[in-house]
Amino acid sequence: MGGAMVFALALEIGAAILVIWLTWRAANGTLPRNDLAGVRTRITMSSDDAWRIGHRAALRPTLIAGILTVLWSLASIGLAPLRNPVSVLVAAAVLLGGTLLSIPMAHRAVRQASPER
Repeated sequence: MGGAMVFALALEIGAAILVIWLTWRAANGTLPRNDLAGVRTRITMSSDDAWRIGHRAALRPTLIAGILTVLWSLASIGLAPLRNPVSVLVAAAVLLGGTLLSIPMAHRAVRQASPER
């Protein structure tokens, strides 16, 4: 079971890095609006500016959640008592929580930049 937990926690690390990278690219304009990755809501998809503004606002909570996920996963891999399914669920919950928190932050930033939205 230890090997499976290490694999699952390594997947969490990979997911966190991917989410951070995609959000960073969208915030900097190198990931255009698309139907696959990013904060894809009616508000953020309404224009290229809304996409970038929303992702700039989403970057901070995404970055914090991603870093916490990586650190927790590394600690769980390194410390045998933490190498269990609960640690994998904690890592997933932290990453998901940061992602979900980023959505209202993105919406608020877009609305503040363009009051008619």
